[in-house]
Amino acid sequence: MSKNTIAYILLIFTTLFWAGNFIIGKTASLFEIPPFTLNFYRWLCAWLILAPFTLSEIFQKRNYILENIKLITILGITSITIFNSIVYYSLNFTQVISGVLMISTIPVMIIFFCWVFKIEKTNLYQILGVIFSLFGVIVIITKADLGILLNLNFNKGDLWMVVAMFSWAIYSALLRKKKFELSTSLFYKQLLQLVLFSYYLLIF
Repeated sequence: MSKNTIAYILLIFTTLFWAGNFIIGKTASLFEIPPFTLNFYRWLCAWLILAPFTLSEIFQKRNYILENIKLITILGITSITIFNSIVYYSLNFTQVISGVLMISTIPVMIIFFCWVFKIEKTNLYQILGVIFSLFGVIVIITKADLGILLNLNFNKGDLWMVVAMFSWAIYSALLRKKKFELSTSLFYKQLLQLVLFSYYLLIF
């Protein structure tokens, strides 16, 4: 099996897992499971899985991690904390299909924030893509009803989903700003450690 084939298969699984995350989030809302609690235990399980594979590297690169702790903290807050928690929260008030459609516009939001933070240059076509994407989000939020837009009578869940979108876009843009000298598993382990600690203080 070629590397390209494996890559496409993994991308398909990634999409399925991403969709499953929204379905689980919606199901949890039906059982009145608090969004922050759901997110905490979800990432606690991920932390426990990654721990055996990353502890030795953490010890070896502890100085490098401390030198970049501020950026790693910001990345952890904008991705795992804000994005996932708000997605779960918004699914208490909006439909899964609306959330997934809105989240699909994140790539163009990333382009926008890369331009704002002066991380990457943008061209006219990318700017047009951002504009059309924002227009699409407005159509989804308003259900193509001009009255909702004029009266500012938006669905609470859709508005929170927009906040989650911007949070993930900021995370993705900042992630391009610096190339970390850490393995992927270790990098996410560090994000999880910081976020789980803050969650513990918040929940307990």
